[in-house]
Amino acid sequence: MTDKKAIRPFHVNIAEEELIELRRRINATRWPEKETVTDQSQGVQLETIQELARYWANEYDWRKMEAKLNSYANYITEIDDLDIHF
Repeated sequence: MTDKKAIRPFHVNIAEEELIELRRRINATRWPEKETVTDQSQGVQLETIQELARYWANEYDWRKMEAKLNSYANYITEIDDLDIHF
């Protein structure tokens, strides 16, 4: 039995099914109407967020980032019933 409060090595390993679901959800986003101002006083411009969403869904290399994260020492422990990754 593993002591959850012990500091243990952690390896980032995102299931392909989760990435497929994430892409599906990004592509299924219901966008609001275009903002009524030309500045960012109402938040990030719709076009900017849509471009970012397209990038994340179609171009972002999740596996490359996963490999980069795993190139560092990662650990996990439990504190107050919460998993803490560091």
